[in-house]
Parts: sequence; C-alpha cells; structure tokens
Amino acid sequence: MPAVELIPFGSDAQRALEREWLTTIRERAATGAVRSVVRSSWERSLGALVSPDLPAAPVVLDEGSLIGTVEAADWLDLARRAVAEHDRSFAGEGHILSLFDSAARMLTAEGDPGALEGLAEINFRPGALWSEQAVGTNGPGTALATGVATHIVGAEHFCARWQRWHCAAVPVRDLASGQILGVVDISGFRERAHPHTLNLALALALAIEQSVAAREIGRHYLAVTRMTQLSHRYPADAALAVDRHGRVLLASPSAPAELSPERAHPALRALVPDLVGRTRDSLPREVEVALAPEDTRRGVWHPVFDGRTVVGGCLVLENRETGGPRMAKHAARLGPVRHSFADLAGESPALVAARDTALAAAGTDLPVLLVGEPGTGKEAFAQAIHQASDRRDRPLVAVDCGALSRDQAQRELLGSPTGIGRLEAADEGTLFLDEIGALPPAAQAVLLRVLEVGELTRVGETQSRPVHLRVIGATRRDLPAAVASGQLRPELYYRLNVMTVELPALRDRGPDLALLAHRFFQATARDLGRPEIVVEGEVFTAFQAYGWPGNLQELKNVVRRLMVMAGTRVALADLPQAIRSAWLGGAPASRPGPAVPGGPGRPSHIDEEDARLMDVVNRCRTMAEAAATLGITRSTLYRRMERFGLRPKRVVEHG
Repeated sequence: MPAVELIPFGSDAQRALEREWLTTIRERAATGAVRSVVRSSWERSLGALVSPDLPAAPVVLDEGSLIGTVEAADWLDLARRAVAEHDRSFAGEGHILSLFDSAARMLTAEGDPGALEGLAEINFRPGALWSEQAVGTNGPGTALATGVATHIVGAEHFCARWQRWHCAAVPVRDLASGQILGVVDISGFRERAHPHTLNLALALALAIEQSVAAREIGRHYLAVTRMTQLSHRYPADAALAVDRHGRVLLASPSAPAELSPERAHPALRALVPDLVGRTRDSLPREVEVALAPEDTRRGVWHPVFDGRTVVGGCLVLENRETGGPRMAKHAARLGPVRHSFADLAGESPALVAARDTALAAAGTDLPVLLVGEPGTGKEAFAQAIHQASDRRDRPLVAVDCGALSRDQAQRELLGSPTGIGRLEAADEGTLFLDEIGALPPAAQAVLLRVLEVGELTRVGETQSRPVHLRVIGATRRDLPAAVASGQLRPELYYRLNVMTVELPALRDRGPDLALLAHRFFQATARDLGRPEIVVEGEVFTAFQAYGWPGNLQELKNVVRRLMVMAGTRVALADLPQAIRSAWLGGAPASRPGPAVPGGPGRPSHIDEEDARLMDVVNRCRTMAEAAATLGITRSTLYRRMERFGLRPKRVVEHG
C-alpha cells in the first residue's frame, strides 16, 4: 500500500519545500523529496520552458471575448446556483472562489476583496490563462493536466510569485460522457491553507456535476420526445434521437441495427457535434451518414433546443425502399424567408423577453400568437421562428386573413381539384395567419378541423389528404374580446393560444430606438448606393421624444425619406413636423437613470444627451455594448463622455 503524501501546510514544511524548489530550479531537474503530483508537475513545467520568474499569467480573453466565452459555457449558470445553495464558508476572509473552462481560462471570480486585489496582481482574474504549459504548477492548471482534485500550497507552485498563495482545484465533469467541462477552484493566502479547503471544493464540484447530470436527463427527454413526433409523422423512415455528442438515445424500429443505443457509431460521433456547433443559418438542408463503406444514406437533421442552446437533435434517414426522407419533397416550394433572430436587434427588457419566448417556441411545434401594435415586426418574428425551427427547409406560407373574402375563403384555404390551397401548400411547414382576428367564420371552421384531425378535403373532392403544419397567428386585436363578441370561435382561440409573444411598441423599447435608427440609416445608404450619411446627434434625441404610432415601419419610412431629401447630412430641421414638434414642445420621454448635473448656461438638450448616454452605459455590461446600443463607435462614445465630464465603466460585471 503506497504511503500517504502529506500536503505541506506548516511553516517548517514550507521552508523545507522552498529549498527543494531552489534545487529544482538550479539543476533543471525535479527533486524527489516532494509529493509525486508536484514532482510530475514541476517536470512538465521544466519541459514547457516556463520561467520561474514569470511576473503574471497571460491574459488571453479581452472584455468582449470573455463575455462570449462565459455565455458559451452553459454549465456556468448551474455552477453559480450550486455555489449559492452551498455553504459559503469559502467566501470568508482571505479566499476567493473561481471557475475555469477546460482550457484553464478563468471565467468568474468572487470572494474576499483583499484576496481578489492581491491575486489580480498576478492576473489571477477572469480572462487569464492558468494552464501548466503557460504558468507552471498551480491548482487549476495541474487539476486539468492530471484530471484529479489537486491542492497546491505555497512553494509547491513552480513560479515564485504564485508561492504566496494556495489553490484547491477540482475538475468538473459531464458524468454521461466523462468530458471535463472546467474547474472549480478555491484560492487564498498561503497562511490560511487547510485540508477542509479541498473538501469544500470537492463538495462544490460534486454538486455542479449532479446539476449538470439532472439537466442532461431533461435534455435527453426533449430529444426523445421530438423523435417520437417525427417517427409518427414519417413512419417509413428511420428516426434517431441523439445527444450533442452523437450518442444514440432512442431509435425507431425501422432504424438500422448499427444505429441502436447500445452501439456508438463513429459516423454519428463525427457528424453530430459539428451540427450542434453550427449557427441556425449555416445548418445544411440534408446530411449524409456513412453507415458502412457501401451504405451512405441521406437524412434531415432536426436540432433540439433548450432555450437558446442546441442540446442534441433528431436524424430522419431515408428508407432504401421508398427513397425518402419524405420531408425533403417540399424544398423546391420554399418562399423567401428574409428574417432570422439575428435581425431582431435590441436589448430592451421588453424586446429581450419577446425574443426569448419566440426562440423557445421555435424549438417546438406548438402554435404561436404574436400580439402587438401595427408595425412592431410581427411578420419578422414569424419568419425568425420558422427559420430557427426544424421546419425551416419547408414552406412558410403567409395568409392575410383580412383579405380573405367570405365567399372564397374555403377555396383559398382548402384548394380545388385544379390546384392546392394555402393549408396544403404549408404541409410540413409553417402557416402564418396575419391578423387572425379578421378570419371569416367559414375559414375559422376549416382551420379548426385541419388542426384537430390533421387532414383536409379540397373543395369539390371527397378524398381526404393528410397535412402536418405549424400555425403562427398574428394580431393587433383584443382576441378575448373578439371571442366574447362572437367574432372568433372560442375553440379556435384556445387551440392557438399556447405560446403568446407580446411584441413591444417602439416607444417602450428605450435605447433600442437609436440602435435601430442607425441600422436603418446604414441599410438605406447601401440600398441607394450612397456613401454613409452624417446624422447629427440631435436627430436621435428627437427620435426619442416622438411616440412612433407606426412603430418600426414608421421609423423605416422616416429614415428613407430623410435619406432621399436631406442630402449628405441629416439635421433636426430636416425631420418631419410631427417629430420636431414632439422634441421642441417638451423634453424627451424620461427613462430611469442617474441624475446628471447641469450648470449655468448648460442647454437642456445637452443634459438630456448625457443622461441618455449614462442610462445606456449603466444598462450595458461593457462600453463596447453601450456603443453598439447607441449606434456609434466606442471611441466616439468615449469622446462624448469626456466632453460631458462623465466617467466610463471600466470593469466587467459577472453574475
């Protein structure tokens, strides 16, 4: 039985260790009189040519990259919850808790201010790299190098400047795959090192791993549920539910035996992670799966979402006898879909809530109701939902319900012996019913039957046809009031009112207005083939004062008119009278924000401008994000704040 290697917590043990460290640095060979885990790490550090005099760790993630990396690490939210629910004794005097990704880059840190400040001197802070290859022996880097819990104390660190500290680090794994997701680390002053520190880090890592495992079970359920729906829709084809690593969770009876859950097929392990990592706009219409040298099959990939995250998906593979998959037959009938979620710009709370709800709905086949004033972008939302769904390769058919005549409504929707109707045209795709509250009664009955039984009969025929479609309705009307008055059938309303997305009016979107106006100016300049136009700052301030009853469409029209009429520079005097009157007749609509001192002789519109700047800066996480929200460059934002005597935000807030 191997001897237990004691961690050198005491001062005598540390002095002895310092002598061994000096010998190792002088002779460029690790001494045998240290713990084996430390000796091996010192040898790796020497082999990597790490300088023992390194002053600080390298910072490899700038402000923007750090935010993107944190957002991409979808286990972090679970880690934060696990930490919040656990004993917070690590947050006592002299210690901090930090989380690293699998590349040893620090993502978050919190704890004692004194320890945070001291550790920041050596770049033990978010954005810095703490791998063994970069900075030698240390808790997080050595834990990742060995894959086991590690406590590095004082002079066990390879670099001299790290030896003032101790680090207890534990890898966090995805229990299903064994993959290391990152590291949880508790660091502090060397004098405060204690065996309990590593025990606490182990407990936190276990809690995080259990949370991740529980979430994975829920995600597997989403993929299996989606596969069940697809196997019912396409019984002749093989359907597979797979996780994000390409492991088969469930297979339909018609699936080849080599794609059973008990077997790990290399083709899926190579294909699926690439599909999971792609953006929605770059996903291929069809994929190929090489089951064997003589058996390569075509298939359609249906991503499965958990919120905004792709967590796996379903593959529907062709049947050799039928030449499927059947869903590919509609590819030639696709109409233009111009909008995706990337086009729904803005970060106001109301817009973010609407976008998040719509994105969640896109991962399902549930009906959606888009509710909002005219011009708020209901059609753009409908297209984005369709584009992000697994029906994006099938038709999106739009129906203006208010334009359907009572006499022709049934023929328009159901079709005739000589042609298909709108419902059949949307088979396996999405049906967008604009102003659904204006749908004639006869058309309501037709739509309700199709939704209930999944089939239709063309006018003048007796043969029923199966249809599988997803419905998105849009309205500016009060639908409950329409039900109460008898204008809308209650059973149709309750069947459609599953996922409701409330689209905010432009006047309720705060700083989004400047961002949208700036984008419209740029887009119109490109459309007209002109150099970018100069827009004076007072124009955007006046825009904020106006109520925009026509919402986004009115803003677009105003921008287009200004681009045509104002020449190369747009000033306050060029604006329509209604907008100028709103600006000159009273101050712009106020939004919560810090009070900004004025001063004798200071114009009121300058007060409003710097108040608007600080409002946006305080709402955003970074100066880059604030500049994007305002529709200006970051250097321009700094210059404006300097002119108004305002201080920029210089730190990234985490959590």
